[in-house]
Amino acid sequence: MRMTRNGRSVLVVSLGLIGLGLGAGMRGALIIGAFGLVSLVAAWLLVAEVPQLIVSRSVTPSEVERGAPAEVRLTFSSTGRRKPRPMTIIENVAGQQKSATLPAISGEQTHELRYPLLTTRRGLVSAGPMVVRRSDPFNLVQAERRYGDVSTVSVRPRRYRLRMLPSGRQRDLEGPTRERSEGSSSFHQLRLYVPGDDLRRIHWKTSARTGELVVQQLVDTTRPEVVVVLDNRSAVITEEDFESAVEAAASVILAAENSGFPTMLVFVGEQNVLDLDGRPIPHLDRLTAVSRTDNGSLLELANATSGSGRSLVFLTGEIGAADFAALSRLARGFRPAYLVSIVEQRSAPMVAPPGMRSIACADGPEFVAHWATL
Repeated sequence: MRMTRNGRSVLVVSLGLIGLGLGAGMRGALIIGAFGLVSLVAAWLLVAEVPQLIVSRSVTPSEVERGAPAEVRLTFSSTGRRKPRPMTIIENVAGQQKSATLPAISGEQTHELRYPLLTTRRGLVSAGPMVVRRSDPFNLVQAERRYGDVSTVSVRPRRYRLRMLPSGRQRDLEGPTRERSEGSSSFHQLRLYVPGDDLRRIHWKTSARTGELVVQQLVDTTRPEVVVVLDNRSAVITEEDFESAVEAAASVILAAENSGFPTMLVFVGEQNVLDLDGRPIPHLDRLTAVSRTDNGSLLELANATSGSGRSLVFLTGEIGAADFAALSRLARGFRPAYLVSIVEQRSAPMVAPPGMRSIACADGPEFVAHWATL
């Protein structure tokens, strides 16, 4: 518990009046000062009573695409016999504080508070911890009780439905006879279990860690691989354009995986693709967490990448002349190779290196429109 500014002011004034009353024999000042001290003691005793509350928090849904609605629900249950005073609820949401008033709850009653969660940015959005603050009617003394549980919502990039373009080696015109080719399948990524998945594919170690069933997704390695390169260098793409580029990358990967193509996701400014258990991090998780960086070399990436038998989708902002030669080197061997430049305010016409097909657009929806015409 602590005294507020009002409480400290009352204490100072009360002591001053008591001193004045005792020193100058002013009985009225002595009575007023004594009343102020009694008020502070009464406020202290009133606030000292700890409310008996059970607090639970839930977030619905736990995973959304950027901009989709999400809601936090707080449920308060009183286990005490006495009816506590109204209290202030202070919730830490994504580094900002939200406050609300919790009315008096009698024994065995519950009260529910709801508020929307902002999902305009990718990443993990946290709600909590929470502080329950109580005070006297004159706000002389305050006390707080913390509830440390935290709930998170994974805000994913928006994904648009695309058709997968012909890629790399020609696929069998008859199509696969089964959904998976067991003889040529290899591990691709981990994803959440959906009804119908082979239970033998469940990755129990990751499932135990996350609390949800996770399965190993396999791909047919005889099919051509789609390499998606996302240029996350701050020097070539703005924050807003980068969000559109992430959404375009996620959409291309979704289209490729729905068509049975193996995919590889590469960031120019980041190389770590392994989880703590040594497994590759799923592409969607990496795209959820990726941010712009001041590091990264396009030339180093070009020297380390082979395009033999694969196709390339390179997503960037507005590259300069210094990157032109490196991008041309990167595209060698890829069939086909697409250069996607997402820039809302373009300063010069887009020029693609030889052998690359260009897509110049301002945002995600415009990228989808251009992609449909290829």
